[in-house]
Amino acid sequence: MFLLLALCFVSCNQDDKEPEFNVLGYWNLIEIRSHIPSADGEVDFEEKYIFNDDGTFIKTTQRGNKGELLEIPSQAFGKYELLEVEEMNPNISRTYMLTFETNVQMAASCNQDSTEVVYITYDNKLFNMSWFACDGPGFVYSKRGRLF
Repeated sequence: MFLLLALCFVSCNQDDKEPEFNVLGYWNLIEIRSHIPSADGEVDFEEKYIFNDDGTFIKTTQRGNKGELLEIPSQAFGKYELLEVEEMNPNISRTYMLTFETNVQMAASCNQDSTEVVYITYDNKLFNMSWFACDGPGFVYSKRGRLF
């Protein structure tokens, strides 16, 4: 009887948990989005974020300033923080502010500052739509995307 009660308690306790949306780990670029859906671009370079549990991140890209592919990827280092914002989009689980400390020119920003805002959705994708405000592309990352 005690075993049945314990089993029931454990199974009920697990059912009540909300899904975990964790930024930690590797996020690989899988898609480029445009304001015009028919103009969405093919991913022809590799880019990723690595989020560490100490609040730091690394962004790595093979894309150069003029669209050329770099033989040796560029890297930037910085810190991230969870933003407490009321989401207008019901698909967004978490919002993070990334502050670049090195290679600040790698930050996707319309006003050339050293920050980016990224979103994690309930389908476990990371969106960087920072350039959308100035009619630029948006980038979609996945933990299951391409590795380099």
